[in-house]
Amino acid sequence: MFNNLFILATIQLILSLSFAIVVAFLAYKVIRMVIEKYYSLSMDNMSFAYFISGVLLGVGYIISGAIQPVLNIVRLEIQKSQGTYNWIFSSIQYVLGFAFVAFIIALINTILGVYLFTKLTYNINEFEEISKNNQAVGLITGVIIIVIAFFVRDSTVLLLESMIPYPKHFQ
Repeated sequence: MFNNLFILATIQLILSLSFAIVVAFLAYKVIRMVIEKYYSLSMDNMSFAYFISGVLLGVGYIISGAIQPVLNIVRLEIQKSQGTYNWIFSSIQYVLGFAFVAFIIALINTILGVYLFTKLTYNINEFEEISKNNQAVGLITGVIIIVIAFFVRDSTVLLLESMIPYPKHFQ
């Protein structure tokens, strides 16, 4: 009744939803923890809301690129299992590993990108301005994070693809 395409589509839907929820939650918590460690910002600050929105969009965009490499792994594991359900356990290991690597890359790039951007703009302290609710600075800093994500996503996907153990004739 169900073919492989239906199974892969269902897996992709579940993975996409799971990645979106977990990544948004973890990215929000980690970035908020890092920012609160150094600056006193609250969620009633619209400038901070713009900034954190840029972080969530940027990290989410980078992580969304991990879905395709994960599906490639699942496809390979299904083919190797030849009708058995052994592919489920090996796929789960790859899914968790890829999700972890993609999340770490996304966070590092976001934090590093913000750090370098704030160093390049030495005439303005972005987080001081954000804490003063300077919405223009919060919005621009959030957009910078999104732009960084657009540049970093493809290389993140390529890195994840390079980690897939393709059979010799595919390499």
